[in-house]
Amino acid sequence: QAILGCTDPQAVNYNTDAAEDDGTCQYSIIGDWTVTSYTLSDGTNVLATVDYIGYTLNSDNSYFQYIGVSGDDIVLTGTYTIGGSNNTTGSNNSTFSFYDVSGELISVSTIASISSTTLELTFNVPDSTLTANIRLVRL
Repeated sequence: QAILGCTDPQAVNYNTDAAEDDGTCQYSIIGDWTVTSYTLSDGTNVLATVDYIGYTLNSDNSYFQYIGVSGDDIVLTGTYTIGGSNNTTGSNNSTFSFYDVSGELISVSTIASISSTTLELTFNVPDSTLTANIRLVRL
């Protein structure tokens, strides 16, 4: 019988003995990411309203969010968790939560898809009935 496991050599839990991928691959999210797609369920393209959105995700679970608006840079900081703890790796269907500097929860996303170079998140837009889909690419 084939050995099941993560067959992606870019994953942090790559199993060299695995012959069949079982969907358990986990990837580091530490680094710099840029948002390449940000669409709401009503069709709104959020990126059309800003110059750019980017993130730096650090190994101590802190983050910087950079938003370019009309030539100005807005920088937000806080912390993040994956799966409800201070993990720095994620897999498909993990929760990904952002908190502001005071520790207040800002948003909870689900990792719809993750690889060593891309991260796709879905979440309910706060104070709305809309959902959002975001695609980020590692810089």
